[in-house]
Amino acid sequence: MLLLLVTLVIIIAPIVHTTPKARRASTDLPTPEKFLQDNGTKWHIDYVGNIKFTGPMGKKGLGGDKCRSSSLAGKEIWNCGDMQCDSDAQVCGFDMGPAFYGTRHVSVVDASAYSVVSDYAFALPWPGDPKPVSPQTTYGMDTSNIVPINETTGIAYVWEITRGAPDIPHVNQGAGVVAVTLGPTKPIAERVGPLLTGPDSVQLGLLAILDAGSYIYNYNQQGPFGNILVGRVKAGEAAFDAKEYEYLAFPPDSTTDPEWVSGIPDANDAGSYGMRTSETTGRFTCTQYGSVTWSEYFSKYMLMCNLYLNFTFFYLADNPWGPWTGGFKLLSDSGWLGYGVDAHPQWSPRGKENELYFSQGPNGPFNMFKVTFHY
Repeated sequence: MLLLLVTLVIIIAPIVHTTPKARRASTDLPTPEKFLQDNGTKWHIDYVGNIKFTGPMGKKGLGGDKCRSSSLAGKEIWNCGDMQCDSDAQVCGFDMGPAFYGTRHVSVVDASAYSVVSDYAFALPWPGDPKPVSPQTTYGMDTSNIVPINETTGIAYVWEITRGAPDIPHVNQGAGVVAVTLGPTKPIAERVGPLLTGPDSVQLGLLAILDAGSYIYNYNQQGPFGNILVGRVKAGEAAFDAKEYEYLAFPPDSTTDPEWVSGIPDANDAGSYGMRTSETTGRFTCTQYGSVTWSEYFSKYMLMCNLYLNFTFFYLADNPWGPWTGGFKLLSDSGWLGYGVDAHPQWSPRGKENELYFSQGPNGPFNMFKVTFHY
């Protein structure tokens, strides 16, 4: 019955996907090497501060290893990973993937409704999922950002595991999709059926997901170093059907153009898929979570990602699948640890699209920055 209700909502409500339209001529950047030299003149970064959580858990140092922001029905949503207070699960509990509402300020997240972080649990398992088998005791969910599929509902992807104590290896279960709605105190994620895949598939959307045109694109780092896969599915009820997905593949003949191949690939085949950049390797110089957004300032799609605990990069492309530019370094040699970067363009004031907020930070406070471009 739940599947039927959600499907009816998706079918009846109007789909609200539009291809971004440039408000200005495309802004071209110099080479990545020259861009780095322009730091302080043509662009600069300001440290805004750390993301703050309101409520009792905020006072106890609530933090984790990544946080993403999304917009749904006029409400800002933050969904995060491995959250606890003061780096101690005994203080306010622990949750692998809680979600909160944002506030009018980019650096302030509303955590005032509850005093235990598990009360903000977001993407829960489906009753029919495989149960944890000893020594695994519980589920874990790694979760993408959220994109709308109609006026009231969004979707996010999850990678489900079963896990036990920190020293016990986890067991992969597979990729799933959740329908996201707005509850009174927190966003609600609902699984409406089995996982889309088994444990041997590629993960879906853990780098980022993006709604563009009539498609939802999902991005994931898997396979050879710097390889980022992109898959897509028609926006709407097709997102809940694994047979409706296709992925960008590169045939062994390097002179052959890439093509969209039906189906969700196995992880062992990930090397045959992926996007390309103008780097000499053709791959990306990053190995961690990130975000993909539309940049009004550059009139291009922007992909941000981290080299683990090191540089933060961004890439630009005319299409959601590339081909992408070379990587432009941000925060290079700055001492800031690169992990879980996420862009927050919805907080760029109208008329100041050259200002972009982004955050990152591992296992503790999330650092918020603002990069300002003058090209």
